[in-house]
Amino acid sequence: MRVFVLGAGVAGLAFASMTPNLDITVIDSNDFAGRKLLATGNGRCNFTNKNFSFEFFQSSDPEFYKYALNNFTNEDLIKYFNDLGIDTTSLPSGRCYPSTMSARTVRDILYLKAKENAKFIFNEKIIDIDLDKKLLIGENNKYKYDILILAGGGITLKNSGSDGTIFKILEKYHPVSKISYGITNYKTKEKLSKAAKGSRVNAKVSLYIDNRLVKESTDDLIFQSYGLTGTAILDLSNEISLALMDKKKPELRVDFFPKYTEDSLRNRLKDLIKRNPTRTIRQILLGLVNDRLIGDIITKAKIKEEKISKDLSEKDMDMLIKILKSMIFHVKDINDKTNAQVSLGGFRTDYINPKSMQSTIYDNLYFIGEIIDVSGSCGGYNIQWAFSSAKASSDTIRSMNV
Repeated sequence: MRVFVLGAGVAGLAFASMTPNLDITVIDSNDFAGRKLLATGNGRCNFTNKNFSFEFFQSSDPEFYKYALNNFTNEDLIKYFNDLGIDTTSLPSGRCYPSTMSARTVRDILYLKAKENAKFIFNEKIIDIDLDKKLLIGENNKYKYDILILAGGGITLKNSGSDGTIFKILEKYHPVSKISYGITNYKTKEKLSKAAKGSRVNAKVSLYIDNRLVKESTDDLIFQSYGLTGTAILDLSNEISLALMDKKKPELRVDFFPKYTEDSLRNRLKDLIKRNPTRTIRQILLGLVNDRLIGDIITKAKIKEEKISKDLSEKDMDMLIKILKSMIFHVKDINDKTNAQVSLGGFRTDYINPKSMQSTIYDNLYFIGEIIDVSGSCGGYNIQWAFSSAKASSDTIRSMNV
């Protein structure tokens, strides 16, 4: 039984590494395995998360991914890495990494294991697939298969090989959902001053879609000339992009002081003003807020920057508290599609068996990883999905070969 895996990224390596005793060939257009894997987690490979929940996954069918993720959990993946010889560690956020904090460690060990089970063909771009004849047509050769595993990624990080070609080739055979870009940054209607560009704060960012609270994240937030980025934005990114794709209106509300209620922040400011009545409001805020943002905060609160703090009216204080606890940004568009980390959408799940990742149209065709209409939030969830979906297909195919 000739099993061909299209793609030597994380999902392809996962499948090959956990599927012994079969005739497996992995084909990739790159000249080495795991190009995209090396970039994950800022080069550190955040491969799963201890704070696991289904709420961190998105799909047109929210039931589809549950079986595979329950069958091969975050704890199973940590153990699998340990058994392969990869020591792991985790951060207070729950994010899990190799102890070396290097994605290369994961790529190298996975590739070593995968090569024990499979042959690899690099620098071969597949330009067409005939599912009826079970034939892969490459730029250099043609390949007959008995089983085909599609592990080619989606449309993100095109220089890694995920250029979306696979969807164009196969959409005549297998339905594809609308596709967009996740885990990226965004252009906003509201722009801050040049002084604020690049400033970083730890804040709570709340995502509202059509005035309904959808999700919140408290983490790094970075202000740029185009809009917003940072870990807090990446955490909310998939929901933002899906809203934009559906022509909805995502709104971000930034709370610079999540540890304070409005009343306790008011009391804190009033106490500082009482102790320093002759300081300007800018000087009062100097020890509380990133100084590069103070001018924008005061401007949005409609307070004159040179105003002496003891002269602040109750109306001034109300406006200042409002801005500090809920500065609003309306999202216009995705800013960076080139470096987006995950595809949203893909091959439709209503034509894929959730227990095996097997096509319900072609019984010798399987889908794993990002290529399916399943995406995870920032935090290791997409690599977890790659392994869980690979394990589901591996178990099914191995049982056929017994």
